Amino acid sequence: MQPGETGTFVYANPRTIHWGAGVLAKRLANELEQRGLHRTFVISTRSVAANPELGGRLRDLLGDRLVGEYGAIGQHAPAASVAEAVERAREAQPDVLVSFGGGSPIDAAKSVAFALATGLDVADPAAAETARRFHPRPSDLVTQIAIPTTLSAAELSGLAGFTTETEHEKVGLRGEALIPACVIFDAELSLQTPLDLWLSTGIRAVDHAVETVLAPGSHPFQDTLALEALRRLRSSLRATRRDPTDLHVRTESQLGAWFSFTLPGPAASGLSHTLGKRIGSRHGIPHGVSSCLLLPHVMRYLEPRAPEPLARIAAALDAACAADAVASLILELGLPQHLGAYALSESDLVSAARPVASEAYPLQDLVGIYRAAL
Repeated sequence: MQPGETGTFVYANPRTIHWGAGVLAKRLANELEQRGLHRTFVISTRSVAANPELGGRLRDLLGDRLVGEYGAIGQHAPAASVAEAVERAREAQPDVLVSFGGGSPIDAAKSVAFALATGLDVADPAAAETARRFHPRPSDLVTQIAIPTTLSAAELSGLAGFTTETEHEKVGLRGEALIPACVIFDAELSLQTPLDLWLSTGIRAVDHAVETVLAPGSHPFQDTLALEALRRLRSSLRATRRDPTDLHVRTESQLGAWFSFTLPGPAASGLSHTLGKRIGSRHGIPHGVSSCLLLPHVMRYLEPRAPEPLARIAAALDAACAADAVASLILELGLPQHLGAYALSESDLVSAARPVASEAYPLQDLVGIYRAAL
């Protein structure tokens, strides 16, 4: 901090977070009992719902508390599937939504809770705009419990994204009421997650940490955690690459993902995230992969503007250059590095960059970042 700086701290993460291998079986029933919750509706993906070690285990733990489930949320949470989940949940009349899986089902559950409380038609192309008229309180929404199986950190904020049917644009809802009441990080569940998905969402968490430190304003609490997140993620992701069965280092990665996202609004609206979202849903690029493709190039672009924050990031990564350290980590983990593999045309790049362009970030600069990633 500079002399005379001032700031305001608002904690914007879930109130309760459990972590550790095997913690789901130890904590879930108690969370439901303490909150007086008896009617659970589960939102997940096909792969999670059909897996005996995931969907099957959760059904066993819930027993007669389970009143319904929707297990067909796709990548980037398509609006049609979210709308279908809303209808299924409305029929089941739950008092708690449990999201299970990666960022898409977790975001979908937030959108379902919002729609149940407000009557919002998520499938309406104008849903995101219409949603701005509603300001539900946390008590207005069905309680949410999130059980993540990736490192996307969607469970840690009141941000929720889904993809429009016609334009394939990622739009979203936001608000304190959407923050899950409880998150359960159980490393045992992550053993069922494909290794490349686990590692790429780990880079997404690195992206969150970097964007936190780079965010405008003074945020010493969040910076401290973000820098610690980078240290934990760098070591634990490398260790998981060497031994995917090591539950201790997977828990370290989950803690790193949590620490990376204590400033969720600015972190999720940084330049790397924004450029990634512009190509993700339109071209079928997962969020974690978009961070792998773009983050090092965004960091190099921002180096002249933010040398001091990037120097702190480099120190946390035990490197001379922050962007090179992130690029080296992505390479070591065997993750995608080249946007060219997704066959975007020059017009695709310009179209993606144009809505993000501003006086601060000219269009040609942003297109240049995409080109550098090719």
